[in-house]
Amino acid sequence: MTASSAARLVGLDLLKLCLALLVVTIHANPLREVSAEATWLLGNGLARVAVPGFFTVAGYMFRPEVPGRSRRLIGRYVWLHLLWLTLYLPFWWPSVAAGGVAQYLRMWIFGWWQLWFLTGLAVAVAGAALVWRWPARALWALALALFTLGYLLQIARMEHWVPREWWPLLVRNGVLLGLPFFLLGHLLRRSGLDRRIGFAAAFALGTAGLVLSVAETMALRHVADPAHPLAPETLIAALIACPALVIAAVRAPPLPAWLSAWPLGTLSAGIYFLHIGFVITLTRFYPLPRAEVYLIAVIGSALLTLALIRLRLAGRLF
Repeated sequence: MTASSAARLVGLDLLKLCLALLVVTIHANPLREVSAEATWLLGNGLARVAVPGFFTVAGYMFRPEVPGRSRRLIGRYVWLHLLWLTLYLPFWWPSVAAGGVAQYLRMWIFGWWQLWFLTGLAVAVAGAALVWRWPARALWALALALFTLGYLLQIARMEHWVPREWWPLLVRNGVLLGLPFFLLGHLLRRSGLDRRIGFAAAFALGTAGLVLSVAETMALRHVADPAHPLAPETLIAALIACPALVIAAVRAPPLPAWLSAWPLGTLSAGIYFLHIGFVITLTRFYPLPRAEVYLIAVIGSALLTLALIRLRLAGRLF
């Protein structure tokens, strides 16, 4: 691996760590006691670029030309989904026990809380593996068409044009949310945008996208049934922020040696998978301020991840 390739990976790992911290923000709501507006600005606004960002990073790293790689990735994501769903069974079982077999199967197929990302990623990889040979223009069109369909469906649920409780209409899936951003990440490399756009321009564009995500989600809150707002799953602003931040990560100046030495990628995965256990336990049994819940979840997940690294278990779990 060249020094340039190593620097790209470290930059992407740092970006994934930041995205994982935003995912914890969605679930812990650290500004919940401040105001409903603050919760929307952070947890339902800025933080909502996190999951599309993860899909974009995964798409950037996609290598469909390597024989068997896509199949192995799909198998690994499905295995991790089943593994973590089993580990979290005491947390989710009571909520579906009354729902019968259908609810139980839905949980195993579509996931629970943050674990839906694994099935979504498996679907995104499978979809991308089928179409990656298409011309670039066709892939851009497919990504934007799927995103638009998901966004319109999201608006329909917000406006009660379709039943909110009907789970097949959830936008949070590998087709309408995962595949569009996965393809965008893949196209960044394929089209050479990651080489033509510099760090400063990409960082500025990514920052602008983050600001727009806050404005967009506040607009959605007031336009789409303000009495009963529904948190957005996908944002137009993420189409700007996520690709730009990925380019900024791969074009960033070399990080300090002390920071590069940390297992940033593994820490991001550990925080993503482990934090929900802390959040649920703390909110269910301890009346702590949400800011403290957030800090305990992040620090606890990070320390547990470092322990798993020392025990050489992290590679099996993440």
